[in-house]
Amino acid sequence: MIGVTLRALTTVVLAAMAATAPPAAAAPPAAGELVKPALFAESESVAVGATLWLDVHLAISSGWHIYWRNPGDSGLPTTIEWTLPPGFAAGDIAWPPPERFVVGPIGSYGYAGETDLLVPVTTPAAIDSATPVHLAATVNYLVCSEICIPGSAKLATDLPAGAGAADPRQAARFAAARQRLPVPAPFAAAFAVEPNALRLIVPAAALAGLAQPEAAFFPYADNVVDASAAPRTVRRNGGMDLVLAKSASPVAALPRTLDGVLVLRDSRAVRAYRIGATPTAAPALPPDAALGWAAALGFAFLGGLILNLMPCVFPVLSLKLLGFAGLGDSARRHRHGLAYTAGVLASFAALGGVLIALRAGGAALGWGFQLQAPPVVAALAYLMLAMGLGLSGVAEFGMGLAGTGSRFAAHGGLAGAFLTGVLASVVAAPCTAPFMGAALGAALVAPAPLALAIFVTLGAGLAAPLLAASLVPGLARVLPRPGRWMGLLKQLLAFPLYATAAWLVWVLVQEVTPAAALAALLGLVLVGFAVWVYGRTRAAANRGRGAGSALAAAGLAGAVLIAALLPAATGRSPTSADGLAYEAFTPSRLAALSAEHKRVFVNLTAAWCLTCIVNERATLDRPAVRDAFAAHQVVALKGDWTRQDPEIARFLEGFGRSGVPLYLLYDGSGTPTVLPQILTEAEVIGAVSRL
Repeated sequence: MIGVTLRALTTVVLAAMAATAPPAAAAPPAAGELVKPALFAESESVAVGATLWLDVHLAISSGWHIYWRNPGDSGLPTTIEWTLPPGFAAGDIAWPPPERFVVGPIGSYGYAGETDLLVPVTTPAAIDSATPVHLAATVNYLVCSEICIPGSAKLATDLPAGAGAADPRQAARFAAARQRLPVPAPFAAAFAVEPNALRLIVPAAALAGLAQPEAAFFPYADNVVDASAAPRTVRRNGGMDLVLAKSASPVAALPRTLDGVLVLRDSRAVRAYRIGATPTAAPALPPDAALGWAAALGFAFLGGLILNLMPCVFPVLSLKLLGFAGLGDSARRHRHGLAYTAGVLASFAALGGVLIALRAGGAALGWGFQLQAPPVVAALAYLMLAMGLGLSGVAEFGMGLAGTGSRFAAHGGLAGAFLTGVLASVVAAPCTAPFMGAALGAALVAPAPLALAIFVTLGAGLAAPLLAASLVPGLARVLPRPGRWMGLLKQLLAFPLYATAAWLVWVLVQEVTPAAALAALLGLVLVGFAVWVYGRTRAAANRGRGAGSALAAAGLAGAVLIAALLPAATGRSPTSADGLAYEAFTPSRLAALSAEHKRVFVNLTAAWCLTCIVNERATLDRPAVRDAFAAHQVVALKGDWTRQDPEIARFLEGFGRSGVPLYLLYDGSGTPTVLPQILTEAEVIGAVSRL
């Protein structure tokens, strides 16, 4: 009731503001000029003990609309107040399916053009045949465009008592109005609750005879779904899942049943059903993502284990293994291994907790979300450069995050090992290993404690190899003895860090404006200056060393300030002109191509996703793949998630995924096949040939 009251109050205030506009402004039109009501009876006369159907016809001016029984985020429902003779009783309005209107962040349900509201009236057992039956109604409505204007109209008709014969003049009107009414669904529907959405599960029986149907759902209850968000459809097992964004209203509550009108349409037919979907405990995910929780934890561990082989993790892991070689004492290795593992687990727990909390608050985020923030990308690039310069001998750092590269073992202490685990976790974020997609997808629908366990298990997989090297004597013995080679290898390992910094700058360029990219590059210069001056003044006298530290701190502060103030560019990132001839992905474009029975390949990617880049360069951009796409007339769509994009995030959720890459191949019927996260030419060409 609170939500209804606030909506009504807001609407009335807006209407009052329009009606009381100052004289200098153009006066708004009268409601009676915008909506023309009329009353029609289906019968020529009124029969005793029968049902008389009346039609309140509303003709609405172009560009304006009135409201359905549930008006959505704004507006007021249209009402009819009847004045009838004694013994007569009016029933409920038979509402035709509405349309969805969206203005900015506000969505509403209603009617444009014209509509017919049918109402049944029951008659008494006796009627005075000498007096015409007077039937009167007052129609109250709110008509809206850029402004809202309340209106009211009084309607009446007089009918004689008689046999209740149908009026042939009204037969076509009432037949057409009944044809548009929703009918009880001859199938059972269900719905599942997801973190930010309700998934309406429509069985295959509902779609029989429809080619590439589109779907819409209009709930009877308010504050259930976000009326401004277009529903998203996912074809599965011959049926369809309709993913509806949850209402952001503070009084929103999960329904016991999801009641409303489901509209299915294709190029030839429109079907409207009244449904009462019942809740289902299963998370209604596609088969490849519907994992048991034990399987999800196992996949998370395997995915974390494979992360150690990814190029984004390799430099940090190599440095830590190099540090182990310099620790002759097995007890010290044990402590360092445990500290490193603690850093990894704490980081993954924190990352998972933040992601779960943000998603619960309605944010459309997923794995790697922190790399969609330009300040984070810039800070990581600065850190990689500082670590590389330290390994190259420009400066020797003490214990700390930037110093984990040069003195993170014997001199870094347990805190250095812990921070190395933190760093390994941070740089692992852009990578998506096999098994990770399904595990993280399961975390989307899991209760918060279990979702957090999946993230921690992912971290355990990442930490497992180095922890084993620190605890198992046999593995420790294969490490080479300390020697001069360590200094050479340490300098050599600086170059993967430089490469990582260069890649992060490239990612940053995709996310910010050209001016901001230049500022970020100047930040790199400041970091280089800070490291250089710090290293050059370490052997100076106290005053010189203090001045060097102050200059280094100023340089770092300037770089941090630049990173913190980096603005994100707006709009979608451009698609690559290399390789496949991509169009920009949007759910509406995908739906349009599916409606044309086109074969479609969807590539959801990001500039910070190394797995995505490797797949594109090594597989998707190959001539044989391009030829296969051309031969089978496959349209390629690319969705770039480098920047935050709630539309792509919601689409990923529909396939039980929390991050990229996601590769989908749609056949001519609109049914998707989910391709593996690690692609090969043979797999892609084989999948295309089977379309």
